[in-house]
Amino acid sequence: MNATTVPRPRPLPLAARTLVTLTLATLLGACALGRDDRSADTTRAAADTALRDAMTASARAVQGSDLKADARWFTCPGGIGSRYSGGGVMTSPPGDRTDQLAAIRDAVLAARFQDATQVDGYVTAQRDDVNVSIRFRLPDGSWTFSVLTRCHTYGGKDRERVKSSDRHVILP
Repeated sequence: MNATTVPRPRPLPLAARTLVTLTLATLLGACALGRDDRSADTTRAAADTALRDAMTASARAVQGSDLKADARWFTCPGGIGSRYSGGGVMTSPPGDRTDQLAAIRDAVLAARFQDATQVDGYVTAQRDDVNVSIRFRLPDGSWTFSVLTRCHTYGGKDRERVKSSDRHVILP
């Protein structure tokens, strides 16, 4: 070999090329055809119920009032799939916020949620694949709630439904 000769890459053996082709076809097929078994209505109903249950349990625990909540569909990061997300607000009588937060945590866990995080001043609970987070907001003295589902992919009529950004009122 001299300075002007460029080495040529050796072709992959047939077995290696076949394996690479099958692997790529499998991965691309899974991405293109993958759909979740649950419907958009099922996802929305699970999130609405979880948020409603968490808010009403919290309101009973701290004598909260003026419950308001809504949610809507969002595109997931990266543009693959959709998630249902929203939030709510509740007012409560003045009192020790640490005690109120402990009462809210206990009430939410009693409502069949699992404790997802232990952070001061914050409650995050989970039911199935729906997360509900609760914290106190100082500026107006209210409790805020957020609900978030995991990303799912939908086809057919569900695809059109999740592309809508219409707000869905959950409470009152």
